[in-house]
Amino acid sequence: MPSFKLIHFIIFLGISQGVFLSLGIQVIQNKNKLANRMLSLILLIASIMLTGRFFFTIETDNIIFFRLALFVDILVFLFGPLLYVYYRRLIFNEEVKYRLHYSNFIPAFGMLLYHLWTYKYSYEEFILMVGQGKLTLPFLIVETAGILFNFYFFYRCLKLIRIYKREEKKNISYSQHLITFLIIILIIVVLFLILWVVSYVSYYFLGIYSPFVSYNAIWIAICSFIYVIGFYSLWQPNIFRIPLPNNSNTKNKERLEGKALQDLTESLEYAMITEKIYLNHKLTLSDLAKHLNTSVNNLSWLLNNIHKSNFYDYINKYRVHAFIEKIQNGEHHNQTLLALSLDAGFNSKSTFNKSFKIVTNDTPSNYIKKIDTI
Repeated sequence: MPSFKLIHFIIFLGISQGVFLSLGIQVIQNKNKLANRMLSLILLIASIMLTGRFFFTIETDNIIFFRLALFVDILVFLFGPLLYVYYRRLIFNEEVKYRLHYSNFIPAFGMLLYHLWTYKYSYEEFILMVGQGKLTLPFLIVETAGILFNFYFFYRCLKLIRIYKREEKKNISYSQHLITFLIIILIIVVLFLILWVVSYVSYYFLGIYSPFVSYNAIWIAICSFIYVIGFYSLWQPNIFRIPLPNNSNTKNKERLEGKALQDLTESLEYAMITEKIYLNHKLTLSDLAKHLNTSVNNLSWLLNNIHKSNFYDYINKYRVHAFIEKIQNGEHHNQTLLALSLDAGFNSKSTFNKSFKIVTNDTPSNYIKKIDTI
């Protein structure tokens, strides 16, 4: 008879949460739809993995449970690729929905072939081979490949974040607080991978096995963390996905000259000073380009080469000056600074404070003290 412990009930709860979240995320309409489809798949895989861990940790001789537990190891090679796709679909806007090349799934396919190979042995033969150490080398190879493969996709996700950080200020004028979320995910993932390496080295090279820092424990923890991402996505606001830069097209950007340059310069000035378009909390480069009836490349070129500024800094400079104007009019005596900053077009306190510091080289409170003492 199977032996059930508290850990098994915890795992079972995790399985049910994973299924609930994977279905619940799909109910959300028009919120990061492409990314959430991938996240639902990751959550389902996490639930299947926990199911395998559940059967592996209970004391039973049931062959079906045993085979299912071994099959789950294939999914270890899917986490990295699918997390990368989730990142890419969440933060970048691409004309064609991004899909990974089939070559990224070769390790998972190889693991499937290994799993099928184990079927040539009965349960008793397999257990005997494990006890005699005959499968230590295959296990070592599989686990080594799993560690390296997941570190590789950790690196690829990190590269995506770097690209996003570089391109974000070229395309949006507000903070989405997305970078922190993405970095926290990667930090925790890499901590799990490091613990996996510790477990790997301890078991294979030092002959030490710890139930708390082991292959099973680490993957249960990873799956549980994936659920945290799932819960976050239920209330995560719709993310503005920025265009993924295409290096091959950078040399083909239009260069404005003559009347075209003069007209766009005047149109931009009118939009900023007269129409005060910067008061739109979620103004993007593409929004402004559409408003000015020009291309994103033209507008970006104008900001970079004529105004010597990226889009984010250019728009927020106007917002800072709008805030200062309110202070000079004494509006801070009747409203909070946060309320005034929101009226000036900012969407968060952190964005406001950073931009104010850049423009004035001072903090809002110190600046107001100087104004009030005059």
